Amino acid sequence: MGMRTVDVEYPDDALTSGLTEDQIKALAREALYVKLYEQGAISSGRAAQLLSMTRWEFLDLLGRYGVSYLDESADLDEEVRRAQP
Repeated sequence: MGMRTVDVEYPDDALTSGLTEDQIKALAREALYVKLYEQGAISSGRAAQLLSMTRWEFLDLLGRYGVSYLDESADLDEEVRRAQP
């Protein structure tokens, strides 16, 4: 699977707030992969791999961004019916 690069502009005062350029880049990567996961474009496992973290760490990260790792659109009753023999 190929990878592409995205350039992100940010204001100079982001650096004066105490963040380093590397921290800003890491934050942008986190936000991108969280959003891609939220939109269903990437799995939690793949996002974790790309962020060099475990899947559990990525699921924790989702919580910090206010993104649910549960498929809230799923019909729970239907899922239970399919799971029963």
